[in-house]
Amino acid sequence: MFFHAYMYGPLQGKLRIYGARKIPVGSVAKSEDWEVFASMIVKDLGRKIGAGIDLANHEVKSAKQAKDYEYQYHKNTGREKLAKDMNAGHLFFEYFDYLKEIHLRYLHGSQLVAFFTRWLADYPDPYIAGRRYRCRIPYDFVKQNGTLLMTLKDGELVFPTLVSEAPPVSIDPEGGEPGQPED
Repeated sequence: MFFHAYMYGPLQGKLRIYGARKIPVGSVAKSEDWEVFASMIVKDLGRKIGAGIDLANHEVKSAKQAKDYEYQYHKNTGREKLAKDMNAGHLFFEYFDYLKEIHLRYLHGSQLVAFFTRWLADYPDPYIAGRRYRCRIPYDFVKQNGTLLMTLKDGELVFPTLVSEAPPVSIDPEGGEPGQPED
């Protein structure tokens, strides 16, 4: 519901209005929107106090179709953040065509340790004032090695397939017992 009500639906409305006014759309979603959405999916609350990963146990990344996922590290907290990234889960949202298609993949930091170790070895010393240390995990690596958790198309879940475990319930219009399973 969050995705449809606060990300997908409003963007589709903006696309119509922006298109009519001939204004480019720009960003399709804020990083905080992806973090809230991820938090709901994996049931992990955010932790935005000081340096660290986005949620208590997960780092959240998003990128447009087939683009690499960017990580940024700050001068005073970057090394600490890299160490946390090695032990956290990483959620990678890939989006297409103004959020009309989304794939969510998962990799644990232990599966990404080769990246983090190299980035730590290359960490700038001295750190250039006013710049951030930017690194990327290739899209192809995430697609080939990540576990696909979810796919949305046109705002609707298409993977995994939802399966109802409860039998259908009917109400007898003749006044029988409501809520009895159908035969």
